[in-house]
Amino acid sequence: MTPGIRVAISCVVLLGALAILQLRSTGAAVPIRRSLDTFPGAIGGWQAREDSFLGAEIQNLLKVDDYMIRRYADEAGNTVWLYVGYWASQRRGGGQVHSPRNCLPGSGWEPVEASRLVIELPGRGPLTVNRYLIQKDQNMQVVLYWYHAQGKPVAGEVPAKIAMMRSAVFQNRTDGALVRVSSLTSRGVPETTDRLVRYVHAVYPILGEYLPD
Repeated sequence: MTPGIRVAISCVVLLGALAILQLRSTGAAVPIRRSLDTFPGAIGGWQAREDSFLGAEIQNLLKVDDYMIRRYADEAGNTVWLYVGYWASQRRGGGQVHSPRNCLPGSGWEPVEASRLVIELPGRGPLTVNRYLIQKDQNMQVVLYWYHAQGKPVAGEVPAKIAMMRSAVFQNRTDGALVRVSSLTSRGVPETTDRLVRYVHAVYPILGEYLPD
């Protein structure tokens, strides 16, 4: 599929989603199970080192209901950044989940490579995530991200929108979340990717205590 076709499909899906949300603009928001302020500082062998916060302008743009941005480090000093953003509703007048493919270039990070990665989670089955390689000046990052669309993990932007449209029609809910983990490639892309996969193994079960089914 060519980039032009993908853009066209994305636009059609987005317009369809907006139309459905305009028609079904009522209904209770789905609250997060627990505030992300209580997210644990110790996850497996990873320890929280610092929190970061969105500026007022970005918060007004995203209209996110709850979020966290935190840096974790393992015993060797390797770091991983975790971002979780949650929207209780994506209906008319509310916020919308923003793709990292749009937000990161806006912060000066240029895309280098985009692909999909399947992570096998013991006892839970496979989790498909987006793997995004980005660069700013001499710095390079690996980013893994996925959407939590009305209780289910979804990798792609278009499938997440389709899931929201279906859920809006049949379940009258449009809640959603974005989960993103990232790290600088200080020891190369493969090592960084492996590090992020290990972190996903540790953090994924905890996410279920916060994000609604």
